[in-house]
Amino acid sequence: MNIAIILAAGVGQRMRSAGLPKQFLKLFGKPIIIYTLEKFEQCEDIDRVVIVCREGYLDHMRSLLALYHIEKVQRIVVGGRDRQESLQRGLDAAEDIGGQPDDIVLIHDGVRPLVEERTIRENVRVAQQYGCAVTVAPVIESVVITESADAAMQDVKKRAATYSLTAPQSFRLGAIRVAYAHAAGQADGMPLLDAAMVYASTGKKMHLVKEQNRNIKITTPEDFYYLKAMIELEENKFVFGL
Repeated sequence: MNIAIILAAGVGQRMRSAGLPKQFLKLFGKPIIIYTLEKFEQCEDIDRVVIVCREGYLDHMRSLLALYHIEKVQRIVVGGRDRQESLQRGLDAAEDIGGQPDDIVLIHDGVRPLVEERTIRENVRVAQQYGCAVTVAPVIESVVITESADAAMQDVKKRAATYSLTAPQSFRLGAIRVAYAHAAGQADGMPLLDAAMVYASTGKKMHLVKEQNRNIKITTPEDFYYLKAMIELEENKFVFGL
């Protein structure tokens, strides 16, 4: 069984949206979270969905699921104090709905609505083969890594070998539970900010699924207008047969 865990418990302070969490902002009359859920609803490789929701919005989420006929959602749980606690509550819920240690869980942000079905399917395939699949986007600018105000040539990283971690991040359920049980808060002084870093901190390898920079996280007002443009582009491609 393949279970998607959709993280939708964020506040969205950078969106400046008068208190409404960014995942519930509407675009063309439809909330961002629904655009995201529809991608997993329509993907045949996904069997069940768990939503980790912001406290106080569970009833609102349930009403949206009914309105837009999202049927794969089996459980909605309240998020935790931070992303990692929210994620672990999602993993708990995946087990509660019947998830077994060898089943695949795909962890995705509710505000990444541009994820492509082929990326979801490739996550499932790679995670089934290797136990882990992490979606990455190639970096399109040159990268300098330094802790000072200066940089030398050795601090410049080859662009073709540099990626950003995006989502989904997918694992065998048993393996990611074990990783969380054994991981500390940091590895080599670096905070463990997401499931992929927790998994890798236990010595396991991340197997990469590459996508092409469309799968952005909607965080700022500028991102919101980018999403609007991308949805309009997709609609025009369909209308004009592009």
